[in-house]
Amino acid sequence: RNRISHAAVAIKFYYGAPGERRHDEPRLLASIDSPNVLRIIDARNLSEEWAYFLTPRCGDGDLDNLIASRPSAVEAIDVALGITTGASAIHAKGLIHRDLKPANIVCQGGTPLIADFGSVRQLAEGEADLPASGHSALYRPPESFDTGRYGVRGDIYQLGLVTYQLLGGTLAYDPMAYFRKSDFKTYASLTDDFDRSKYQDSVIHLRAAGGNLMDFGTLPPWVGGSAKTALRRMTNPDPERRLGNMSDVAAALTRVRADTDDWKWEGDIARLERCDRVIELRPLGDGLFEPLQAKGDTFRRVPSLPNGSLGDLVKRVS
Repeated sequence: RNRISHAAVAIKFYYGAPGERRHDEPRLLASIDSPNVLRIIDARNLSEEWAYFLTPRCGDGDLDNLIASRPSAVEAIDVALGITTGASAIHAKGLIHRDLKPANIVCQGGTPLIADFGSVRQLAEGEADLPASGHSALYRPPESFDTGRYGVRGDIYQLGLVTYQLLGGTLAYDPMAYFRKSDFKTYASLTDDFDRSKYQDSVIHLRAAGGNLMDFGTLPPWVGGSAKTALRRMTNPDPERRLGNMSDVAAALTRVRADTDDWKWEGDIARLERCDRVIELRPLGDGLFEPLQAKGDTFRRVPSLPNGSLGDLVKRVS
């Protein structure tokens, strides 16, 4: 907390020998004017090797915290649209982020803020891509494994995976969760830690190249066809068949928002709040749910609607 202004701030210390790119991260952050990019308050040298910069402290944590809280369907899409706005501002400066993932996006008052610029690089004039970042194999687009290059569509791929997570899809952070039986055997035969790490990355690459990282079966049933189509277009393994820019992403997500009812989880209860009614689908066991509707301070059975599976009831209620 700043002793004079009493503002809550975050401090990032960083190390590096003097050089042209030593202060890239605070400089790049300061160059972006967007409601969805973290703001730089100050930046200073401490010595010839150490420096720091200040940003507002975002007390809501990062996107992993929001994903764990299971946001409603519309909230998830709005957060994805906010990230799209931030990424669009970055691209407008001729910059590529290369590491859009939940840990690098913080939240404040429900607003997502792209926060980590350690992997951001400037596109050279006339260039469409640049060297790929080696960070976070799980979020690396397939083409960056194959060619070592990364362009605007790489950021779109990463945003697609993040949007899938926001909507409730499962994306395991343990690389071995993507292993098949044969992978475990090969992995066990390796003794060098570096070789094991490279093998984990290669398995993730194969899953990504085959379009098999996401499991749409883990999405809640209120995530409909338009959302799944948008996710596929954002994460197509072939970058040429992927959405081409953040304006296209924003348009696709806006259409998804218009098609999506604002369901959310409250514990193990699926809840839909509309201006005219509140519906809850409460679990009974054996995969069955009971449909209830708010009547004053109590809930009563929805007339003429029998118990059923969550997917069936969501379709009939929506």
